[in-house]
Order: sequence, then structure tokens, then C-alpha cells
Amino acid sequence: MVVAVIGYWGSKKINTEADFFIGGDQLPGWALALSERSSDMSGWLLLGMPGLAWAAGLSSVWAIVGAAGGAIFQWVVYSRPFMEGRKETGAITPIGLLAEKLPTESPVLRILPGIVAFVFYMGYVGSQFLAGGKIFESVFGVNATTGLLVVAVLIIAYALAGGFLAVVWTDTMQALLMVFTLVVLPGILLVQVLMDPSMSIMGSLEASGGGRSSWLGGATGGAAFVLIGANLSWFLACLGGYPHLTQRLMAVRNEQERRTAIIVSTVWGVLTAIGTVLLGLLARTIHGAPEAIQADREMVLPYMVLEHTPGLLGGILLAGALAAMMSTADSQLVVASSAAAHDIYNKVVKKGEDFTEKKRVRISRIGTLAVGAVGLAIAALAQSLVYTLVSYSATGLFSAFGPAFTLLFFWGDRFSKAGLIAAFLAGPIVTVLWVTMGYTDIVTVRLVAPPVGFAAAIIASLIWPRGKEVTEKPKPGATPQD
Repeated sequence: MVVAVIGYWGSKKINTEADFFIGGDQLPGWALALSERSSDMSGWLLLGMPGLAWAAGLSSVWAIVGAAGGAIFQWVVYSRPFMEGRKETGAITPIGLLAEKLPTESPVLRILPGIVAFVFYMGYVGSQFLAGGKIFESVFGVNATTGLLVVAVLIIAYALAGGFLAVVWTDTMQALLMVFTLVVLPGILLVQVLMDPSMSIMGSLEASGGGRSSWLGGATGGAAFVLIGANLSWFLACLGGYPHLTQRLMAVRNEQERRTAIIVSTVWGVLTAIGTVLLGLLARTIHGAPEAIQADREMVLPYMVLEHTPGLLGGILLAGALAAMMSTADSQLVVASSAAAHDIYNKVVKKGEDFTEKKRVRISRIGTLAVGAVGLAIAALAQSLVYTLVSYSATGLFSAFGPAFTLLFFWGDRFSKAGLIAAFLAGPIVTVLWVTMGYTDIVTVRLVAPPVGFAAAIIASLIWPRGKEVTEKPKPGATPQD
């Protein structure tokens, strides 16, 4: 009901295409920070990470250090160039920012990133719809397919109505619910353990074996190095590599709001990082290895909620898991639709046509509906395809967008059109090949594809630099005489 109200409210605030895709300078920094954090961490933080901590023990902390540390780094280092780049160029999408910052009108600068974003985000959107059905089934006892449809229709509806505005405010509410879940539940359980002299977190980890009481999982030498590297590699995703997150950085209104966002993002990230690892360790301490968690370690949160909280509080805490999934799905839906509707249809297919703002908004909503329908169809009819796409999605995205934005912002005029094309070909292709051939079981693709993307972009830019004959694009609002 609440998200429906937010969607309706957001629809009343949408007057332009910029309002629909980036909020039109109507959003405060703290809300953008909470939206960005909940969109990034999502079900991984509430379901995946507690399960990893339960299974691996203390060594799981490196994964959250990589992810949370990278997120803080991205806000501190990347938020200013994204914010200033949007103001300088008038771009309303991350792909548009790439295209506008490079001094060429080549359509490939929008088409290639648009295709990469659409393909990989479809796997993500479908997986979030499936996760929603799974949560509905475990919590409410309804059929998973019915739950999938309910979640998908709800997300598509409020994203369709309110666009980026509705998504950010919905994510903000969900981020607050998520931090409540990861502070209240672990806090209650930690007090129980500390008050019971027969319980010890370290003692239970040592007794369970498997190197769970070791910060390196019992690994030594090269194996320890690979373990740490594989987990810290999530840091690479935060080098401008996820368009659904960098869109929030673009939307920041001014420097004061940016600083507020950095503080809020940091506090939220630290609290939830501690809570999610602690929850998994406490599950091992209190319950050991129950059959429900052995069957599916991502059920640590639901299991602990049902075992240790009363009905009303338990319902609120479990809603946090559903909220996490929704906060990611809606963000990815809007970014995928912006790639299809704005960057490819408006800027390439219909380039030169003078659309009214009303028509632009209508096209944006049609694009959102179409992308949502594709994601729903994939989730409902081809679940194996969803899992295949997800295995590629994260690295496929940040091995292309990460090098492109990092070099664009911090390598200046040396980054060229050829470099962008190279990044968006090499990164995704290596990702798909590495995973398909099974090499990621030896060395995670996250340590391979991003460096390849960076190397390809740098080499191509050096071989084919920006042409001196190209004239820089005029700034938004400039006249030919300017």
C-alpha cells in the first residue's frame, strides 16, 4: 500500500523526461544515499551475506569489507565528477553522460553501452522477481509463481507511475527498514549470547571446524591471497561500474547535499555490514547447523526471525528482506528502461525529432513497461536463463562501465571513443567466456574481467586517440554564437 501511494505521489511530480529518469533536482542527498545503498546491497545483504557468514565464519568479513568499503570510496571519490558531469552536459542517464562527455556524435557511444546495460540488467531484474516469489512462498505460504507476479506487477506499477522519484523514495523507506532489520535482530541475539555463559561465538566457530574461526578460513600462502583478493574484488564494482547506482550520484543537487550523502551512506554501510556478518555468526553459535539452513543457507535471516521474534516484529523484520529485493529491482528497471527508451530510441533511432516533454515522458513510461514485461517473462518462463544471466551480470556491467567512467573522469582527454568501445567489448566478452569455460571456479571472474576492461580501454585510447579535428560539443543551452 505504501509503495503504491509513493508511486501515485511521484506521478504527480513528473513533468519532464529528466524528472522521470533522474528526479529533476527534487531529491535531497540523504535520500539518494539511502536509495543507492539499499539498491546496491539488496537481498545479498539480508539473505546472501548472513548465509556466507554462517557457512564460512570469520573469513566472510572480507566480502563485506570489499563491498561496503568500495561503496564509501565511490561516494567520496566519484560522486563529485558524476554530479558535475550531469550539470555540465545536461545528461539524464549514465550512458548519456558517457556519450556527452566524449567529443563525437557517434551513435555507437549510446548503442553499445545501452545493449550491455539492457542484456545484463534483464538477468538482474528477473532474479529479483524470482527472489520476491521465493520470499512470498516462505513467509506467506503462497505459490512462488503467484508471489513472483505480485512483486513484479507492484514494482513495475510504481516505477511506471513515479519513475526515479518514486523509486528513490521507496528505496529510502526500504533502506530504513533494512537497517532496522540488521540492527534489531542481531542486537537481540547478541545480548542473549553474552548473557549465557554456556555460549561463545568463537567457541562455536572453532567447534564447527572448517577454518571458520580463522580470518583466512584456514588458508595459507597463495590460497589465502586468492581468498582475500576474491572477496575484496567487490571493491571494483564501485569504480563507477553500476549505472543503477551512479544514477544516484548524478542526481545530487550540490556540494552540501553530496557531503550529507557521504555521511549517511557511510553510517548506513557500517551498521549493516556489522549486522549482517554478526547475524550469520550468531546463527552458527545458537543453532549450529539446522536442516533448514543446511538446505539453503540464504534462509538464515528468515529462520532466525521466526525462531527468535514475536509475530508482529518478525513480520516487520521479514519485510526487510522483501524490501531489499524490491529496492534493487526497481532501480535496475528504471536504468534498463532509460537505456532503451532514452539512450537508444530517443537519441539514436529518433534522433533529430522534436518531441514535446509530454511525449518524452510517455515514451519513458512505455519503455519502463516494456522492460518490466521482458524481465517478468524471463523470470516466469525461463528461470534457467535468469540464473545464467546473473552469473555474468555483475562483472559484465562493472568490467565495462567501471573502466569507462574511471578513465573518463581521471584520465581526461586521453580517453577516446575507441577506448570506450574496447571497454564495452572486452570486459563483457571476457566475463562471459571466463564463466562459460568454468575458469571462475579457479579464479573469480571479478579479478580478471575488470583489469582486462581497463587494459583494453587504455591500449585502444593510446592507439586511436581523440581526433584533433573534432570540435567539442557545445554546452547545454549554448547558441552557435557562444
